[in-house]
Amino acid sequence: MKKKILWTAITFFLSFLTIYTLFYASGLSVSEFVQGIKEASPLWLVPAALCMMGFIFFEGRSLVLILRTLGYPAKKRRGFLYASADIYFSSITPSATGGQPASAYFMHKDGISGVAVTVSLILNLTMYTLAIITLGLGSIIFFPGIFLDFATPCKVMILIGIAMMILLTVFFIILLKKQSILLKTGNMIISVMNKLHCKNAAEKLRKRLDKIIENYNECVVTLAGKKHLLIKTYLLNLLQRASQILVTVFCYYALHGSISDGLKVFAIQTYVVIGSNFIPVPGAVGISEFLMYFGYTMLLGEDAAYSLALLGRGISFYTCSIISIFTVLLGHIMLRLRKNEGETL
Repeated sequence: MKKKILWTAITFFLSFLTIYTLFYASGLSVSEFVQGIKEASPLWLVPAALCMMGFIFFEGRSLVLILRTLGYPAKKRRGFLYASADIYFSSITPSATGGQPASAYFMHKDGISGVAVTVSLILNLTMYTLAIITLGLGSIIFFPGIFLDFATPCKVMILIGIAMMILLTVFFIILLKKQSILLKTGNMIISVMNKLHCKNAAEKLRKRLDKIIENYNECVVTLAGKKHLLIKTYLLNLLQRASQILVTVFCYYALHGSISDGLKVFAIQTYVVIGSNFIPVPGAVGISEFLMYFGYTMLLGEDAAYSLALLGRGISFYTCSIISIFTVLLGHIMLRLRKNEGETL
């Protein structure tokens, strides 16, 4: 818990520093930025907000779909909670997968087995990564010039992001197909526990390991035989990633950008997502904003690029994180109430 509080504080500090630097570097005053937002078209800010919500909704829908296939009657509103936990804790930890344990916590409290939780999260993360790769390939194929126009440090981050996503996808697929990896990992842990003289705990783990691997294999086989599920899960993750990117496109339109440049903004933001996704900074704070700024100066003047970076990131990341933490807090309160009711009965 203390670690989560520490990372939250670090994220707030980095966010403040980033926003301050953006204003200072651009010479844009807060009053000028606020005035620009007031003059923005609400016609486009509404779909931007809806897309931000879609980023949470589509991940939750994907997780619910996987869990239902595994035989758990997960509800859609619980899916929104699982996704919110993942998104919020990923935003305050220096890892793209930092929210997985938080999501797993709520699944476990809903009576879902640890094996089913693990398989569901791995499969969803695999499709999530494949979705980013798909959008990235689309941007490279149709807008290679945008990538070439990025500054060299930005290009390096984007290329590293692509390489990391490919490696991560291969790793997850191997993990889903090769249960022997889990068995070897478990045996290594047992060996270390014996060396640390934790023989009783090691023996208990050894007895459970074969059963865990057997259940894991059953879950993987169940999902592998459901091609329609794999396609739907992939498409839901594609919608999730597209929703997040479209937030900035609609913000661009709200700031009276040219309709014809919408696809270019989408491509720029896709490169931003790829380049910042694996930077070991909580929520890629600072990195995303400056990648956005450098990208948008290809289409806009400096002040307009700063404004778009602040507005787009403000809705797609900061507002999304606020909604996610409130959802998590509400979910935690409901769990406490349910526990108290059970103790009373």
